[in-house]
Amino acid sequence: MNDLAKYRPSPSWFAHNPYGIHGMGHAARVLVWADLIGRQLQSGGISLSLEAVRWVAVLHDVARLSDGWDSGHGARSADWVAKNRGALPFTLPDDLFERVLLCCRSHETSDRDIPVMTPELICIKDADGLDRVRINDLDPSFLRTKTALTLVDQAWNLYRATESADHPWEAVLQAAPSLA
Repeated sequence: MNDLAKYRPSPSWFAHNPYGIHGMGHAARVLVWADLIGRQLQSGGISLSLEAVRWVAVLHDVARLSDGWDSGHGARSADWVAKNRGALPFTLPDDLFERVLLCCRSHETSDRDIPVMTPELICIKDADGLDRVRINDLDPSFLRTKTALTLVDQAWNLYRATESADHPWEAVLQAAPSLA
């Protein structure tokens, strides 16, 4: 999990509260779960970009305007990522960057309304879904992968272990290896 530290977002990237329920702690937990799900999919022979998955995990909610219902935040986050491409601490080839934009844009969209459900998007949707424990709204029937279904208890444990941390990003990455 230590290699995930390099994906730390800057609090300044968040349009809303970087320490709210969609801020740094959420980004870290989604990163942990998306990385784990992505690695499991890869070990099962599914081709995907873990680098794209990891960056989407930390960027998917940067343009939220509130912690409540915020329709359109996925598209706004994708727009923010596109506008700030040169200032972000990573360089991806255009095809992978487009996957990041697609996943940011589509992560809040209903599966039935997504024309192409990429492996990267599946990772993000399941990882984001697992962290719905923080709002007591995780419905396992919406999870798409067997791996995510096995992580429900760990999602609760990781959230409980880190929910009130002063430094949520660091707390999540420190606690994750013992829980994931």
